[in-house]
Amino acid sequence: MNMQYQKKTYTLFWVWLALLVAVCLFYMYGGRQYFPMIGAGKNLGIIVLVFLDLFFAMIMATQSVYWISGVTYEAAAEAGASARRRFALWHLVIFLVATILFLVYCFGIKGILMPDRTRDALVAGGMVCAAVVASSRVRL
Repeated sequence: MNMQYQKKTYTLFWVWLALLVAVCLFYMYGGRQYFPMIGAGKNLGIIVLVFLDLFFAMIMATQSVYWISGVTYEAAAEAGASARRRFALWHLVIFLVATILFLVYCFGIKGILMPDRTRDALVAGGMVCAAVVASSRVRL
């Protein structure tokens, strides 16, 4: 059975992006730390990585794989539902692993290293970059 692919839309993507910005601004200017025991840099890293996990979960649920760089709407429509789900699942798994590794860094190394926002931001950024590089090998 050949079902029609969804209409091309970025509305949910823009809602996700606005929510990410709102949460980050609330965190930065609201004076609230979600996990006060681990420091500001780690908190922001957790926020970004969890939002990326939510982003890929949304992509998997909606099969909107054309939101991912390098995938056109036309290629996504031609790929079929199972290929789109597999592609989105691989991305979700890769970013979940990055989030888990960062959480281990945040809560497992707490007492060993002194809190350092720059180092924490570099580790979070490194996790995101490693996940991006790993997921770039996944093909539709």
